[in-house]
Amino acid sequence: MKKEHIILFLCTTVILTGCAGYEKQRSQDDQQMFTLEFNDIVQVNDGQNNESVSAEDRQNDTNSAALDGDNEENTVAAEPSEHSSQEPADNPQKNGTAMDLYAGFLKNEVPVNVASDYPQNDCFVYNLEPGKSYTFTTLGDYVNMRYLNPEHSEKISYDYAQYVYLDSPDSSKKNLLVKFSGLGIYAPDDDSYAVYVITEDQGQLYLTDSYECWARSGTKACKNGLFSSDGSSGAGAHYTGIMALLGSGKLTDIYNAEILTGWWASSVSNETIFDEVFAGNEEIIFSVMVYIIGEKNLYMYDLSECTDDQISVCETYLNRCHDEMGIEWVTQETVEEAVKERCSLLGIDYNAMEQMEEAEWNEI
Repeated sequence: MKKEHIILFLCTTVILTGCAGYEKQRSQDDQQMFTLEFNDIVQVNDGQNNESVSAEDRQNDTNSAALDGDNEENTVAAEPSEHSSQEPADNPQKNGTAMDLYAGFLKNEVPVNVASDYPQNDCFVYNLEPGKSYTFTTLGDYVNMRYLNPEHSEKISYDYAQYVYLDSPDSSKKNLLVKFSGLGIYAPDDDSYAVYVITEDQGQLYLTDSYECWARSGTKACKNGLFSSDGSSGAGAHYTGIMALLGSGKLTDIYNAEILTGWWASSVSNETIFDEVFAGNEEIIFSVMVYIIGEKNLYMYDLSECTDDQISVCETYLNRCHDEMGIEWVTQETVEEAVKERCSLLGIDYNAMEQMEEAEWNEI
C-alpha cells in the first residue's frame, strides 16, 4: 500500500509540472480545479512524508549534523494556538522542542501547516491556502509553480535554498526562515528570491508570513529579528524602512520612508503646484521624505543641496503644500519620537535598531 502511495505522489507531481505550462490558457473554472488538485497532492504527501522522501530529498541528510547542532532549548508553549482554530494533523515529533521541529522540517521529516491568517494575494494565481500542509520538498514545488511561469522563463526550478534562525525582538522565541533563490521575479538571472517564515506553536509548525526581493528591492535579515529594507521605483523615488519579525511569526513595519527628489516631490501635492513654482528650475535638487509609522504619515524635507536662491523657491513650494494641501512639515526629532512610540507599542526595544547585525544564511 505504501508503494502505491509513493507511485501516486510521483505521478501527480509529473502531471503538475506538465500542467503549469498551459495553465493561463484555461478557463477560470479550470484554474480553480487545477489549484484544488495541487492542494490534494500536498495533502497526500503530508500524510506519508516519512515514507515518500525522494532520492534528492535524502541528500539533505548530509546536512543533518549541522541542522541538529542548532538544537537550542525552546520549550513548546502551553497557550492556545493563535494560528489555527482546529487541531492540525498528528505530528511525529510533536513532543520535541521548537528547534527539533525546525530541523525536522528542513530534513523533510516534519510538515508545516499554513496558518489561518497567512496573507493572501488576489493577484497571485497560486496562494498558500490556510490549513494546507507542506513538507520542505512540496513547499519548493509550490515556489516553482508560483514564480517560474513557462511562458516567461525557461527555468523549471529555483537554484538553491537556504535557512536561518532569527531571534524575536519582542519575545524569547526563535523563528525559522527558508529562502528560495533564483526566481527571476524582475528579470532572468536577477537572483531574486522568496523567503517564508515558519514558527512553532504548541508542538506544530506554521507558515505565518513571507516576503520577496528582486533587482530593485532588498531586505537584510538581522540576527535580532529586525530587517532593513530599501529599493527604488524611479531615479528620484527611493524607499527605506525597518520591520520586525515578532514571536508570533508575523512581519510588521516599524517604519517606512519614501524619499522623493526633484520632480518626484510633486507627488506630495500635485503637478500643477509643482509646475507653477519650479517652472524653469527643474534641476533644483531637494528632497521630501514621507514617513509611514503605524497609523501616522509624517512629512519632512531636506534643502541641504540647494543654494540660497534655490532655497527660496523650495520654501515657496513647501508653503503651498502646507496651505493648499494641508501638509504639516515636521522635524527629525518628531519622527524619532513617533518611531519610539511604535517600538513601545510592539514591545520592541528602540535601541535594537542600532544592533542590527546581519544574519548568515545556511545552505540546505
